[in-house]
Amino acid sequence: MKDPFVLSEWDRLCDRLRKCAESIARDVDEKAEFLRQSDQFAQQSPPQRYRDLLERTAAASRLAVQWQDERAVGFKHEEEMIDEASDESFPASDPPTFTHAHA
Repeated sequence: MKDPFVLSEWDRLCDRLRKCAESIARDVDEKAEFLRQSDQFAQQSPPQRYRDLLERTAAASRLAVQWQDERAVGFKHEEEMIDEASDESFPASDPPTFTHAHA
């Protein structure tokens, strides 16, 4: 017997994973790969029990974390560049001085 609640939550999980794949990707190629993996995940037979749904939810979370990790590979360098640029522009980022000696 198929549980309607489990089936509806499965559909929602697959939709969320697809949206996650679209939003995490940085470029067209990465988006295509993440969507392929998302579609492959959704092509599994639907879970029969709530416990199975929870296991699939955990698997979807691991997949999304994997995408974030793949995406973050270049970020460390980018963050270092931003920090360096921020340090170099430090005086310009200081607020103007304020004195009580106004004319």
